[in-house]
Amino acid sequence: MAKFALESGVAMLGGDQRQVLVAEAMLAMAPWVKTLGLAGLPAIPRLLPAADLKEALTGAQVIILPISGVDARGLVKTSDPTVEIKIDPEFFTLVESNALLVTGMFPAHLQQLAAEKGIRVCAYGDHDAIAIPNAIPTAEGAIQLMMEKTPYTVYGAACLVLGFGRVARALTSRLQALGAKVTVAARNPQQLAEAAALGYEPLPLAHLDRAVTQAGVVFNTIPALVLTAPLLAQMAPETLIIDLASAPGGVDFEAAKRYQLTAILALGLPGKVAPRTAGQILATSLPGLIKQELSRLHEEK
Repeated sequence: MAKFALESGVAMLGGDQRQVLVAEAMLAMAPWVKTLGLAGLPAIPRLLPAADLKEALTGAQVIILPISGVDARGLVKTSDPTVEIKIDPEFFTLVESNALLVTGMFPAHLQQLAAEKGIRVCAYGDHDAIAIPNAIPTAEGAIQLMMEKTPYTVYGAACLVLGFGRVARALTSRLQALGAKVTVAARNPQQLAEAAALGYEPLPLAHLDRAVTQAGVVFNTIPALVLTAPLLAQMAPETLIIDLASAPGGVDFEAAKRYQLTAILALGLPGKVAPRTAGQILATSLPGLIKQELSRLHEEK
């Protein structure tokens, strides 16, 4: 079977060490990869730093943004502090027609803008091939934070985990292995039954007030406001809150500050605690996802 190859090149915009590994992987299927706002690049033929956004995007068949996507202002996170990349209407005027934009997450209003310009968006953040293995460094990083911010061991600690998705499953198994007392709060009865079968204390999310007063550490994985001011008011001052949900998280951080609680929005843990592993996950999975999306685009023409 012939190796898949892009007709044109790839623009790699922003990112950290993870994106460097992705850029190297993309060279196996693209004639060139141009980067902007990405530091730490090795000297490899066909891996070309661009001087500006126009140079990076010109001729690019695929545009790859970091897994974090863009912030509320449309800014892309870069590892080069001298470079600012903003996704806005002007950005799309520089993009080649029928290009594929690849990123972890992308706001709905920017997806709509891309669609109006005929640009397909592949938002892969929730794809199992990436999200499941990525949950492991997230869980390990969360436990590392707990160990740094608490004066006691994980063993015997009362840990309350909100939600029971991919990250929560990776986290709870590791907390349990270290001897923590784990309670899982979730809305889905099936998830609660699974949590109980795995040896965790199940708790309906509606009854969260029963557990917050007893927890030493609360880990949130639910991307919605669940730790409200009334719940935070019931917590002991020494309670540690680690929010693993995507921004803006599931904690009323202003209320947490008023009640003098330590609440951490722990974004991008894989890239911080295990950049090589997280980068390898992306570098292994993204080329295949991109090939699939480009094949769909070709079939639709």
